Amino acid sequence: MLKIFQKVLLLAVVTGMAGCGNGGKHEEEYVHDSSLLSIADSSNAIVSDSTTAVADTLHIDTAKLIGKWIQPVQGLDKEMQGFQLKKNGVAKSINMYTLVYERWQVIRDTLLLWNHSDGVKDTATIVDTTIIRELTDTSLVLFPVKAAEGYTERYRRSK
Repeated sequence: MLKIFQKVLLLAVVTGMAGCGNGGKHEEEYVHDSSLLSIADSSNAIVSDSTTAVADTLHIDTAKLIGKWIQPVQGLDKEMQGFQLKKNGVAKSINMYTLVYERWQVIRDTLLLWNHSDGVKDTATIVDTTIIRELTDTSLVLFPVKAAEGYTERYRRSK
């Protein structure tokens, strides 16, 4: 009787192992085909700007943005970097030799800065999108939309 029990147990173990790792010779494999999933078309999705998300947006006087805005280089507090915004929508980098600013625009409380990387194989134009959190005659505080909540970049006006 013990030998029959051992044979049944051995058969059960072998059958279980065959189902787990037989290379798919005798059992069907489950193949997940993601092309069968339906995905909503987002090509005509409505993109709301930052003013619809925040009721009390900052009124931006674009004339106050004209000029040079600098901040210390992280780790090199005596070195400064930033950008210059000109009246004609042209933007220039300050002490950032690989990041080249080209132009700028303000839409409500959002500052858009077109730029590209110089000296890199992919020189595609990128648009930095930042929310203007504070603007005075001497300081500018920006929140990059892709940054973590609470992160800000602080600039001061340079002469």
